[in-house]
Amino acid sequence: MRKHYLTIIVYFFVCLPVFSLDLTGTTWGPEKRGFGFYLTFNTNKDFKLEFSGEGGGQGVIGVYLQKHDEVILSIVTINDWGELPSYTKQKEIKCKIVETDSLFSKYKIVGSGGLELWSLKHKPADGEKCIIDGFVIYSYSTDGKVNDNARIREGPGLQYKFYSFSFNDFSEVHNSLPKGYRVKVLGHSENKTIVEGVEHSWLYCVFEKSMWEDQYCWIWGGLIDY
Repeated sequence: MRKHYLTIIVYFFVCLPVFSLDLTGTTWGPEKRGFGFYLTFNTNKDFKLEFSGEGGGQGVIGVYLQKHDEVILSIVTINDWGELPSYTKQKEIKCKIVETDSLFSKYKIVGSGGLELWSLKHKPADGEKCIIDGFVIYSYSTDGKVNDNARIREGPGLQYKFYSFSFNDFSEVHNSLPKGYRVKVLGHSENKTIVEGVEHSWLYCVFEKSMWEDQYCWIWGGLIDY
C-alpha cells in the first residue's frame, strides 16, 4: 500500500501540467496602460521594446527564446540612455510568465532589471473576481456617462478621499466630473452604498485627463448611466 501511494505522488508531480502561454503576436505593457514601455513578441522570434508617450523613440529590439513559462530576451540594440529602466541596458533579460488576479490582465511577465509588464490580450471575463489597488472588484467593461456632477474617489466608499484634478495641464482645478462627461467603466465593487435612499455598487472608471495621462477612480453607481 505504501508503494502504491508513492507511485501516485510521483505520478502527480511528474505529470503535473506545465504552465505555458503562446507569446506570438502578443503585446505587454503597464498594468493600467498609459505611457511607458511596451513589449511586443513577433512571429519570427524577435521582439521590440518601445516607449509609448511624450518623447518616445527609446526602444530596443532583440530575439527571444521561450520554454513553457520561462522567457529569455536577448537584446541586440543596447540602449545607454541614462533615464531608461535598467532592463533596457542588459544584454539578456531572464523572464517568467505569471498568472495574476489583476483587473487589467490575467498574466504578467516579470524579469531581471525590474521588468514587469502585463498582457494586453488576456483580460478577465465579465463578472470575474479581481483585485485592484487592494480592493475586490468584479470585471465589467462598458461605456458610461455621468448623470450629475460626480466626485471621483480613491476607493469604493464615501469615506475615501476624492480627487481634485485638471484637464490637459490647464490651471483650472475640478473637484468633480461635470454632468454628461463620458467615462469607461471597468468593474464594480463588492460592497454597496445607500445615498439618499438609493443603493448602488461603486464603479471603477477611467477617463482621459490629457493626451498622455488617464485618471482611474471610483464613482458611486447611481451617478453613471450606461
